[in-house]
Amino acid sequence: MMNKKIIVTISSLAFVAGIFLFWSVGIKNFFHDYLYETPNLKGLTLIEANNLLEKHFKLINMEKHYSNVKKGEIYSQLPVAQKHIKYGRPIKIWISKGMDTVVLPDLKDKNIQDATVILSELGVKLQTVSHVMEGSMNNIVIGSDPQGGSLISRGSSVSLLVNISQVKNIRIPDVLGNLLDEGIRILRTKNLVIGNITKVYRTDFPNDTIIDISYSVGKEVLVGSVINITVTTKVKEE
Repeated sequence: MMNKKIIVTISSLAFVAGIFLFWSVGIKNFFHDYLYETPNLKGLTLIEANNLLEKHFKLINMEKHYSNVKKGEIYSQLPVAQKHIKYGRPIKIWISKGMDTVVLPDLKDKNIQDATVILSELGVKLQTVSHVMEGSMNNIVIGSDPQGGSLISRGSSVSLLVNISQVKNIRIPDVLGNLLDEGIRILRTKNLVIGNITKVYRTDFPNDTIIDISYSVGKEVLVGSVINITVTTKVKEE
């Protein structure tokens, strides 16, 4: 009877061990045959990435954008590196157009509003505007930092030094709830300078609705002050 119990126990243990071994080998083979670790493609050219992946994955070339990576090299990918994905799954890649740089024009003797438009068209942000009383010309740029002729990155910031003929304060008008174009028009009639425009994903307002500005409504500020604006967008960033 005792021998029979021992045989049953050994058989049970062997059965459990067999199931465990089958499960372990099966899982290992599954991951080996079907799941692969995505390599880091950043810094590679499209040809180099295809050679590295061989036929394990399919590359989908998305858009080209400016970045800090050299022109023609991959600067972003999805899925990211070291993710385990199925064999043959596509990998989306973004290729760099190189550093996006512009030559800052000489803004001296420009009206502050004109200078702001020039910077906006170049994709350069207006950081600060400092004022001095010098001569009779009002709201004229007399200097910039960096100086005109400097090579700067698109998206970087520039500070301006502006002459005013007299110190004058005005109250910030209420533009909250207005569409962007109308809000800009109102602010400019008050001789205020439009600064950075930030877009925030919202679905409860029409597109380009102003929901915030850098000063509270009714606050007294100097003529020529920079007003940053936040507006809505219904386009959600990936």
